Amino acid sequence: MEEPKQDVISALRQKEEELESYRNRSALRQKEEELKSFKDRMAADLTSSIETGDTENMSNTVSQTRLKKMYDKLKLQHWPKVKDCLKANNGSSQTARAVIQKWFQEAAKQMEKRKEQINEVFGLTQDNKEPTHQKVREYRQLTVQNLQLALYHSGREHNQISLPQYDGQYPQDVVDIFRSLVSECYQLGCLMALNHPPLIPDWQNHVPGMDSWDIFPQEITPVELI
Repeated sequence: MEEPKQDVISALRQKEEELESYRNRSALRQKEEELKSFKDRMAADLTSSIETGDTENMSNTVSQTRLKKMYDKLKLQHWPKVKDCLKANNGSSQTARAVIQKWFQEAAKQMEKRKEQINEVFGLTQDNKEPTHQKVREYRQLTVQNLQLALYHSGREHNQISLPQYDGQYPQDVVDIFRSLVSECYQLGCLMALNHPPLIPDWQNHVPGMDSWDIFPQEITPVELI
């Protein structure tokens, strides 16, 4: 009687091992399918982001998140020091605001021209009615992104900022300090304009409040693409 009993126990154990092995293989197949599905989704998202420029790569030095941090640093750290210097020399908050806003707008205008030139190179003009290959649009967007990176690494010292409202009206060191800030505004404005979608300080909804020197809007907002 003992031997048949052992055979039954052995058979049960074998069945349990086979069942466990089957479960493991099924679980493995399920994990492999989930991994493949995830990779497919990521590949599709990456392709879409290359086409549109919407990808938010945190290692990218000019990602939208980084641009917002640059703007906050400009507004909260750099501007207060320059503001105090201007106020100490009887500067005008209205004039300072007009100059800063002008150079942000000038940056957007210049970058729009650059993008139009890039579009012409890739044949993406309004006059071209032929369908455009997907790869052409991808390479066009990569070109804009490379231009954005090139401007970031070139530094603001290459920007020729003219301040006729200040030259000769204030001590040279005050003019130089303000010119440095405006140059930084211009460079950041260029980087924001090359983002997808382009970004601008929210001048329209900015209310200075009690402090007329509260020049910079709280937020930067995307420009509606037409």
